[in-house]
Amino acid sequence: MFIVDSHCDSIQKVDTKHFDLVNPYNYSRKHPQLQFVAMMTGWPGDKDNDSWKRACRYTGLYCMSIASESDKVLPVTCYADIERAFAEGKHGALLTIESATGLKNSPALLERFYNVGVRVISLAWLSNDLAKSNRVFEDGEEDTGISEIGREFVKKGNELGVIWDVSHASDQTFWDLCELSEKPVIATHSNFRALCPHSRNLTDEMAKRIIADGGMIGLNLAVGFIHEEEEKRTVEYLFHHLDHCLTLGGENNIGFGCDIDGVSQYPAPLTLEDSIHDQLIDYMQKHYHERIVEKVAGENYLAYLKKWL
Repeated sequence: MFIVDSHCDSIQKVDTKHFDLVNPYNYSRKHPQLQFVAMMTGWPGDKDNDSWKRACRYTGLYCMSIASESDKVLPVTCYADIERAFAEGKHGALLTIESATGLKNSPALLERFYNVGVRVISLAWLSNDLAKSNRVFEDGEEDTGISEIGREFVKKGNELGVIWDVSHASDQTFWDLCELSEKPVIATHSNFRALCPHSRNLTDEMAKRIIADGGMIGLNLAVGFIHEEEEKRTVEYLFHHLDHCLTLGGENNIGFGCDIDGVSQYPAPLTLEDSIHDQLIDYMQKHYHERIVEKVAGENYLAYLKKWL
């Protein structure tokens, strides 16, 4: 079995010098795993130059971590790198940017980060000059989607081969990006509004568009995106979101997007004393056919990446 997780914030833990890039809880102890390493560069209160400095610092930390942990993990920029890592019995790390605020709206900077290894980008975590995000809008604020500057940014990303992430996109930004992107978009860490009506989750119409286009959706462990009622913020109810995706025809378009180290609380009974992914797979194997487990754990994402990375 192979595992892919399309959103992990562990670089923030590396930044605070508390953890390594690969830790016992964020990578599998049983299976080869590809982790999307998210650099969040649009923090509230940061000015554009602060975001730029953060993007540079995170990139440096990623490169140093890859070098110091080369016995455990290899960098991934293309599908052949995934095959190499798994063949050597190692994990893989794919660098992503969560909020392009740190790129100063610059297509030239976008190219520089692509050359360093970034392959997946979301335009906005908080609304910025590129696009509106799905954070709560101020009174009277209009969801204008992707700006003209943002459209030029997306055009440059398309030329480079960027995969666009819609997890933090506003509803209009989502639809704009579906039209502008030259590759099927992915929602790296989003659940479904039909089960939990949070703006971070996908509507059924959005999910159906991703499925129809051949994109991917990563199930998110953030408890506020699983259920409104606290007692139902559990692994059991997380997989109700998987069931919902299956009813929408997304058996080949759903995977893990756990948001590890980006959430403050994990759904019960998960703990950080063991690999989160191994715990999730153990649960799934008790409730789902093994073929579904294999697809969700990693095969769906690997099939997408083989075609689009």
